[in-house]
Amino acid sequence: MPWQPRHARMLFTRPAVSPQRLLLRRIYLVFALCLLAFAILYIDRDGLRDASKPPNEPMNLVDVVYFTMVTVATVGYGDIVPVTARARLVDALLIMPIRVIIWFIFLGTAYQLVIQRIVEEYRMKRLQRNLRDHILVCGYGLAGSIAVRELLESGTDARRIIVIDTSEAALEAATSVGVTGLLGDPSREDILREAQVARAHAVIVAVTDDPTAILVTLSVRSFAPKVKIVVRVQEHVFQRQLRQAGADVIVSSTKIGGLLLADAVETRYVVPFVSDMLQARGRVTLLERVALPAEIGQMTNEVKGAIVVGLARDGKVMEFYEDPHVAIEAGDTLVMIRSSRGEGKPAA
Repeated sequence: MPWQPRHARMLFTRPAVSPQRLLLRRIYLVFALCLLAFAILYIDRDGLRDASKPPNEPMNLVDVVYFTMVTVATVGYGDIVPVTARARLVDALLIMPIRVIIWFIFLGTAYQLVIQRIVEEYRMKRLQRNLRDHILVCGYGLAGSIAVRELLESGTDARRIIVIDTSEAALEAATSVGVTGLLGDPSREDILREAQVARAHAVIVAVTDDPTAILVTLSVRSFAPKVKIVVRVQEHVFQRQLRQAGADVIVSSTKIGGLLLADAVETRYVVPFVSDMLQARGRVTLLERVALPAEIGQMTNEVKGAIVVGLARDGKVMEFYEDPHVAIEAGDTLVMIRSSRGEGKPAA
């Protein structure tokens, strides 16, 4: 993908170095530039004149230090001035760029250490006030990015999606699709508190390794006992630990991929059909929703525009490739296959 600039909703960032070290580095740089300007002016000191001294009196070391500082600071008292053509060219071509660089360093430091922090804190507080029923995505690798894009494709408002990752490059990619990014470790309490995890609708854990996924799940569950946690796991041996940590739904990417690979050996259309069915904008969609008022009383095989393959009632799931069709009751949850282009599409 082409390079994308930093998005306006990149709200919470932490510098690669501490503010004290960053400030010290810039002080050293400004000092070095001042020394360079002093060396240039001292070499060409014969082209300078001090109005308070006789015309033939040469500039001494103190005079050059004084003129260097007032020139770099753009104070310009006018007592010492360049009088020769060479001295004026030196000031215009060599000293002026040094002066501009130093002021850029001053302005950049003020913005990065003071203004930017105040703006980010204000925007973060405003975001936290509005964060309710949102979706946290912990980790924006391959799985996390696909999950975010699928949520957006299914109609989820981008403002409801918060991505937490330790990589600025990953967050820049996330903000390029319109979601909000927070820079930090999703297993840390302060980051989860900033993301208002206790008020979230769901948390998707899509970090790169399974032990980290267990740690993130434990941290999320300790802050939000009732939030739904969906975890992506690579090795099925960690599923028991994830269940104990509080995961509600565990998706084994390795197992699902292996099953599809095995099916593809003897079939040609199964894998494309399943992939299409799992996508929000596929020709065929697999979805789960509460029964609509117009569907109450109908048999499960009479629902228009969809094929009901499962019904959940009072915690029990009936699957109609094994169980007989039943009448739909209020509060039932239907699992159905529906054509995204067909007629009779019910409202979600």
